Amino acid sequence: MANRKRSNGEGSIYQRKDGRWVGELYVNQSDGRRVRRQVYGKTRKEAETKLADLRSKSDNGVPIPSTQLTLERFLGEWLEQIVAPRVRPNTLSHYAFHIDKYLVPDLGTRQLGKLTAREVRLYLDSLGRAGRGVRTIRYVHATLRAALEDAVREELIEKNVAKLVRPPSAPRAERQPLTVDEVKVLFRQSRDNRLHALLVVIALLGLRRSEALGLRWEDVDLEAGTLTVNQGLHRVDGKLQVMPTKTARSRRTLPLPDVVAEVLRDHRDHQEKERVDLAERWPSSGFVFTTPIGTPIDPDNCSKFVQASLKAAGVRKVRMHDFRHGCVSVLLALGVPPRIVMEIAGHSALEMTMNVYAHVSLDDKRDALNKLGGLFGEEAPEDTE
Repeated sequence: MANRKRSNGEGSIYQRKDGRWVGELYVNQSDGRRVRRQVYGKTRKEAETKLADLRSKSDNGVPIPSTQLTLERFLGEWLEQIVAPRVRPNTLSHYAFHIDKYLVPDLGTRQLGKLTAREVRLYLDSLGRAGRGVRTIRYVHATLRAALEDAVREELIEKNVAKLVRPPSAPRAERQPLTVDEVKVLFRQSRDNRLHALLVVIALLGLRRSEALGLRWEDVDLEAGTLTVNQGLHRVDGKLQVMPTKTARSRRTLPLPDVVAEVLRDHRDHQEKERVDLAERWPSSGFVFTTPIGTPIDPDNCSKFVQASLKAAGVRKVRMHDFRHGCVSVLLALGVPPRIVMEIAGHSALEMTMNVYAHVSLDDKRDALNKLGGLFGEEAPEDTE
């Protein structure tokens, strides 16, 4: 069949010597360049269909991905130009780690516009077969998904193929925070420790580890009985950095229970003695919780201290973050309205307070069912007279 002469703008179609059909058309790429693009088909009809689709996208301003923009190049631009100005340094560090360790070595040479959902799925499966944990795979997927979402916004690609792929789901382990009695045992055992107040603040106020370590004395008003959370202490790229709180709602002022205020007074007096002993060698950082020489406490060392305290007290081993879970759960069990608990914990949504941090103990369940059972208990015998 003779090839029909096509008008300008329609493109051209021809058959190669190997029998494949080729369609060619000049299009405007998403990087601003006007280039000649090709589509292929086993039959003329298939090539015509693909060419018509390409022409329609070009005519309607749909972004035509650049053939020269690789995933590696885009991810580098994404980190530097898009992500760095808008996220916290520790978040940026996590993104960079997963890009450098996984995405660039494994998928970096792929053209951004040709990456498919199937390819992403197979890649995540390969990470699992290589022994990578579910949490790592989910982080890698989340990083790629976030990057491709910005590529869509910048009209570099039509759709985010990573959003079409379901990462492996991690079984959710039900955490059981320490009971009130266990926390009391921990407090009694640690009473003479110079960081006893740190345990009390974490357990009774539900502060995040970073928030407790980032507290400065200027944030604590023992006369008014308040404590203000403004910042957190993190280790990022090997250095300790003070950064704003996780979210705007995380910035909060908490009233201090008498027991917490008293413990903080004792802690301040002890720290003042340490400062006097070191004189000019004591750094003027103003942190509430420090090492014996006045320097800030490394987050990892803080976790080690908590675990050592639990062991010394003969109390169950729990994660440091479980103290925060326990604080929320006890407040809810005491009947404190969820909205108030949310404000105390500094959560950004009530759902987080209720679904993630609220834990129900077996005793709580027993009490609830006993109340229900009481409604259907043995009824008084009917009067037979």
